[in-house]
Amino acid sequence: MDIKTKEIFDIQCTDPENNNEPLTPVGKFHFYTAAFEKANRILINALQLDPAWLIIDEAGKLELDGRGFYNALEKIVPLYNDTKQEGKLVITVRDFLCEEVIRFFKIKNYRLIRQVEELA
Repeated sequence: MDIKTKEIFDIQCTDPENNNEPLTPVGKFHFYTAAFEKANRILINALQLDPAWLIIDEAGKLELDGRGFYNALEKIVPLYNDTKQEGKLVITVRDFLCEEVIRFFKIKNYRLIRQVEELA
């Protein structure tokens, strides 16, 4: 969902065999490639609004392979690393990929939060 416009768009294709759009396969799932491109643009454009919070759900194997939200992450993370961007950046990552995502995107000054209650 584009939070600014409230527009909801499909990212997962549930019937890949009867679909003519370019798809990004991830295991047994298929995602619309155009939806990822749109989501990347939305995230990058959000920086112009100086958001108090920017949330990327999620970074994982796709991003480590240069797909999914990779384009947004490679532009956004350095801005928060260098404190050129105010606010908080939250990136959800599965437990077993945390260290790899941190290294791959060279994330600095991070805080691992395993439960929502730890945000306080």
